Amino acid sequence: ADIISVDGFECAGHPGMDDVGGLLLLAIACKNLDVPFIASGGIGDGIQLAACLALGAEGINMGTRFMATQEAPIHANIKKALVDSDQTNTTTILRTLKNTERVFKNDQAARAQEAERKKPGDISVIREFIAGSKYRISFQETGNTNDSVWSCGQVMGIIDDIPTCKELVDRIVNEAETTIRSRLNGLITASSKL
Repeated sequence: ADIISVDGFECAGHPGMDDVGGLLLLAIACKNLDVPFIASGGIGDGIQLAACLALGAEGINMGTRFMATQEAPIHANIKKALVDSDQTNTTTILRTLKNTERVFKNDQAARAQEAERKKPGDISVIREFIAGSKYRISFQETGNTNDSVWSCGQVMGIIDDIPTCKELVDRIVNEAETTIRSRLNGLITASSKL
């Protein structure tokens, strides 16, 4: 591989089966990889960008955070749900199929979980709840946050606005630079034991 995306368990979509958070995975990647990597999962601000760079990442990848931007081609109600929710408003499904997915915690996700509990490993009992057509209708037509299963990450806990993509990227870069200059540089002094 030329570059690898390292996804922590906080991520939206498919975080894997091992439930390992990004902070640890990035440290492991820095120590063990011979190729560049980017940090993914649960990232949405400049302080986190600075942390990821300090852990050896070449940059960051953001999915859920970009969903809550002006340009994201999804219904305004979905964007509002991302702003109004927090890091506890996700859940995982499809674990018994060894294809864990982090999704928005809603009635449809709860029904999928219940069906999966009753018949572990049987996609046929879950299919009706996770159908992509329902996802598309919620995102493109109705904006109903409750009647489809849709991926989002725990980064919702720090999403509090719906900026343009340019505003978001500029803010993240500025915040990372400020963090590195003021917080991190300030930790190293002539008499520091670091």
